[in-house]
Amino acid sequence: MIKRKRIIGDCTLYLGDCLEVMPTLDKVDAVVTDPPFGVGNFIQSTGNKRGQAVTWNECVPSQKYFLQINRLSKHRVIWGANYMNCFEGKGALVWIKNQPMPDFSKAEIASVSWGNKVEILNYTWTNFVNTKVTTHPCERPVRLYEWCIEQIPNKPCSILDPFMGSGSSAIACVNLGRKFIGIELDEDYFNIACERIRKAYDQPDLFIEPPKNLQQIDLLLDKK
Repeated sequence: MIKRKRIIGDCTLYLGDCLEVMPTLDKVDAVVTDPPFGVGNFIQSTGNKRGQAVTWNECVPSQKYFLQINRLSKHRVIWGANYMNCFEGKGALVWIKNQPMPDFSKAEIASVSWGNKVEILNYTWTNFVNTKVTTHPCERPVRLYEWCIEQIPNKPCSILDPFMGSGSSAIACVNLGRKFIGIELDEDYFNIACERIRKAYDQPDLFIEPPKNLQQIDLLLDKK
């Protein structure tokens, strides 16, 4: 059920289950997302929910999810492909994280829907271990999403992230001047994403023209 729809500039955000929201959407140029990896539940050690149990990472998305994103988009970037075995072809994106924590992966792999090359971003993200800065246990750096979008053929104008989380992919779209559609099930993270996006528009990139008549519209679709 779609509980809320919020429009901030060129970003359209939905609070709800992505499997219920996606059938209502029109096609986009690309999907860029970081879904649950299905590696099991854990206690959150970072962000505003530190100490709480994470239960949404127990299972990978169902086949219905992949059918929907294939219907909606020509190009796709799906992080965690090595966990979900969802590689579409021979191409991939790899993020070398340079992080010092022994219990976390040294790199992340994304499946892409085009080409047969492997592109690598070697990017150290210092916020990874800064619990006062990160707001989501699986938060990705904005620079990573900017790089992802820049790799997609034909310079996509509209991006969908069905697992928006705290909104890093949305901020990348704001910075690059692209339209964004995001879906998030958790209301706390949805609100955090909205606030981060609003702040991103308040501090625009000098080389990107902001949307004309920037406005924020909040539609409460269901009070349950």
